[in-house]
Amino acid sequence: LSLLVACVIWVFAYVYSVIKSVNLDKIASVYPREKNERIVSFEEGGIVKKDVFDFFYSKTTDKRFFSVIKKNLRETREHYIIEENFVLEPLIENECTSLRCIQYRIPFSNIPNIFSKGLIGIEDYRFLNHFGVDLKSILRAIIQDIKAGSFVQGGSTLTQQVVKNIFYTNEKSLERKIKEAIVAIYLESKLDKTTILQTYFNEVYWGSLGGVLIKGIEAASRIYFNKHILDVSSYEVSILISMLKGPSYYHPIRRTERLRERASFIYKKLKGIGFIPKGDLSSWNDERWNKWVGFLKTSVEKNLHESFLLTLKNKRSENDFLYFNSILAAENLLKRKEWRKNSYSVKMISGSSANNGERLNYYSRFERDIEKALTEEFVQVGSTLKPLIYKKLIDRGLNVDDTVTLEPITLKLLSGEWTPRESHSINENEITLERALQESFNIPVIKLVQKIGFEKIEEDLKGDFPKLLTPLAQYPAQLLGALELSVNDMFNAYSNFFKKDCVAGNQNSITKVLSDPTKTTIKRRVGKSLKNQRFFGKTGTSNNGLDNWFIGYDGKDLFVIWFGVDGNRAEVEDQNTYGSNTAFLIYKESVTYSGRRLSILPCLEK
Repeated sequence: LSLLVACVIWVFAYVYSVIKSVNLDKIASVYPREKNERIVSFEEGGIVKKDVFDFFYSKTTDKRFFSVIKKNLRETREHYIIEENFVLEPLIENECTSLRCIQYRIPFSNIPNIFSKGLIGIEDYRFLNHFGVDLKSILRAIIQDIKAGSFVQGGSTLTQQVVKNIFYTNEKSLERKIKEAIVAIYLESKLDKTTILQTYFNEVYWGSLGGVLIKGIEAASRIYFNKHILDVSSYEVSILISMLKGPSYYHPIRRTERLRERASFIYKKLKGIGFIPKGDLSSWNDERWNKWVGFLKTSVEKNLHESFLLTLKNKRSENDFLYFNSILAAENLLKRKEWRKNSYSVKMISGSSANNGERLNYYSRFERDIEKALTEEFVQVGSTLKPLIYKKLIDRGLNVDDTVTLEPITLKLLSGEWTPRESHSINENEITLERALQESFNIPVIKLVQKIGFEKIEEDLKGDFPKLLTPLAQYPAQLLGALELSVNDMFNAYSNFFKKDCVAGNQNSITKVLSDPTKTTIKRRVGKSLKNQRFFGKTGTSNNGLDNWFIGYDGKDLFVIWFGVDGNRAEVEDQNTYGSNTAFLIYKESVTYSGRRLSILPCLEK
């Protein structure tokens, strides 16, 4: 008897400890979302990619019909050209706290009855009567597991699935199943059936696309069908219910035929028990299935879900979805290059150059700390430093129309003789400072600093660059970009630079010198869309292509982009990468398809 009492006490203690470990606050209530005031603007003359814009619009809170929006657009084969300024409401805020996940919680009243009835009828038909666990289903599952010699059936009720999704993992163990059952019974004692169903539909995983997890019924509807859940058809309901049995097993792209068979089975079953009207004609044929799977494949290939997720995590009030998608599109192009195998990464800061201006931060390695990557990791900046050096020279009395020779120069340093070299040559022996900067020659920089005085330029640079090695005369290679800075350092340095240099009426402006892309180091890469535009652009390359930079500025937005190798560089050989064929490509994609015009540089205004 004492042993029996001890066992009973142990059971009660165990049950109590399991219940005490459960935090019911994880059962999130569905609160009205705060209105997001961050509208998204599109400007006359801007360009957007059609499929990207269509995807974006379907995920916004904008309630207007698409036909109303299209009145502002002129459609070409692949793009929309914006003919009149307009704005869109922002994206719905993401509620998923996981790293790569999208979720929108909605009240039970917004979920069509066919979902709850269909789910109960197919997955847990005793749901309304059981107390959290279904003993008959458990017994049947145990028999099947014994026959198979492993866990093949779980016998889980919808309540148990809620518990598993919120409190536990997918681990197949007897202890986890016992805990799951205990908490399911406890949950049923605290919540009504409607709340449990609402929680199920909001918390269950509906698979993934493009590496982004889809959590909850509203996110599933918007991601898979570009629709609010209230707008899905009966057959689309059947598809979503089918996927719940195993989102990977019934994946729409990888397991299309398997999903199609189950969806047809579910559709017929729902119709047979009267949940779908007999005259319903929403069933899909081959063409409709092919079109849908093609849409999903395109959305993955074009990184639409990744862009969507990055935008939801960002807090700026700009056209971030279009920027992020352009960055990823450019990365896709770069991945096709042979040298992309060497684990190249992208870091970028863009936004207003004004003090405290809103910034878009990006780092392609999402698994690492973006703040550390942008502010605490330092690499050589290459020729992107030259405009800042020329600004100091101009401030010391030189003029962009002055001339300088290209004759070789050798400096005698304490470490030995040092001779700057050029990456290309021309026939002329003497050129203007303007051309020397536009074509990024090295020798003129050293000669001009020598002319003004290393000590004076050192004095000018020390305040901006604390990492500057001194005396500068002994470390002149820093003037050519052998100076290590972070992406954030460069953004701040150029923000200060443009405030002083790019002002209306400045006829000796460095920004103005580098504003014509057909005359600078990007002239072979600029393309039709940007060659007639005027914007500041400067590339930089160092460490045999391991560090590639581009600085872009149109008078409003400053882009600082780094493309290079993270981590161990010892075995990485020169892969023929330059700022012009890597970092600039990202800028080009971003500004071309942002839905906005480039602004006018103040220093170009008369």
